[in-house]
Amino acid sequence: MFSVLIPVSPLESAKSRLKNFFTFEERKNLIKNMLLDVYYGTKDLCDNVYIVSKDREILSFSEELNMIQIYEDGSNGLNGALCGAINRIKENSVMIVPADVPLIRRVDLREIIKKLEGDKESVVICPSRGGGTNLLILKPKNIIKPSYEGFSFIKHVEQCNKNNINVSIFSSFYMSIDINTVEDLGEVLIHGKNTYTYKYLKELGISAFSKHSSAGRFEIIRKDIE
Repeated sequence: MFSVLIPVSPLESAKSRLKNFFTFEERKNLIKNMLLDVYYGTKDLCDNVYIVSKDREILSFSEELNMIQIYEDGSNGLNGALCGAINRIKENSVMIVPADVPLIRRVDLREIIKKLEGDKESVVICPSRGGGTNLLILKPKNIIKPSYEGFSFIKHVEQCNKNNINVSIFSSFYMSIDINTVEDLGEVLIHGKNTYTYKYLKELGISAFSKHSSAGRFEIIRKDIE
């Protein structure tokens, strides 16, 4: 049995680096739309989708999608919340995906899952561009402990190597993209036209233009829609 676990930070503090570009309500809606992309990108490939958060609003939102809610009080940090959630899910294996990876693709996930079919014990990691972990498959679910924050990709690989655990690195451009800055929005606007996140950004009148310079990849323009 296989499950997906999506951790979501409290809406009031999430995506603080976008606060000068979005209003508070817009940031909340952005997170909800990214969550929709992750949920619909994974739900047909697993037995259950769980969400772990201490935010009552996001848990209520996820309930409408028939996700299984796990409330955490935030006292043990992200890794503590994930460990607690993993112990509560009933499936033997788990795929952890943050809620801010809107370009996640089923074709990549199917390829990963197919490769795991013959393995009794294995870990799969999809690294983010900044050295984080944008997808972590644990088979079985307690094979290693989640070690997010900082260069979590390196931490997860080191855990596997230390314990002689088979670890596979799945490099995916699409799954390497998590949305934290205004410039990150450009990746969604270019590569994510079929996503909820793209549609929401366009509703807000946001567009991306090429910017080939040391100052960044994109110029993100917002035009208010009357």
